[in-house]
Amino acid sequence: MDVLYEESSLPKNGKKGAMIYKICQLASWVFYIFGGILAVFGLLTAISIPNLIFNLLLAASQIGFGFLLGWVKKRFNVSYDYCFVSGELRISKVININKRKIVARFETDDMLQIGDVDSTSYDRLRSDPSTKNVICTSNDEASEGKFFMYILANYNGKKLFVLECREEMLVNIMKIAKRSVLDRDYVSQEKKKAQA
Repeated sequence: MDVLYEESSLPKNGKKGAMIYKICQLASWVFYIFGGILAVFGLLTAISIPNLIFNLLLAASQIGFGFLLGWVKKRFNVSYDYCFVSGELRISKVININKRKIVARFETDDMLQIGDVDSTSYDRLRSDPSTKNVICTSNDEASEGKFFMYILANYNGKKLFVLECREEMLVNIMKIAKRSVLDRDYVSQEKKKAQA
């Protein structure tokens, strides 16, 4: 049976994140240029070895700030794509809409447990020191119509992935995955809303 389901987790503060990303990018280029000018100026005007070293250290610090801002900007304007294709889940991190990085790619056979982050099972799994937590969403609160789903998988060791998705993602995964991977305490999102 062929199954194809795709979904994205977009940041709720996307405009703010995009603006901070652009500011960090612009500031990093300013530091690079300023550091380059200081390096050239320092080489041309050095009157002694200590003076040359001071000028080059000053230039290096400016270039270092540029690298730091370039690294920091990657934390803003981040979304995640989830693609489930006939038994394989692909999770990608998308930075500033155009830079895509694969976070994980694994089969349903590698899935050990799937459930809702609101369950006690998730708390138990998250506190296990042998399990690495991998948060695959930029939001602290699920968007309208979505929930936080966890997937415990054997992927380069035991990893606990947290996705922000609609329940259709879980339904499509369960069409192929073993029934035993679904958390026994799982309650459908519709029933959860009715109970609240």
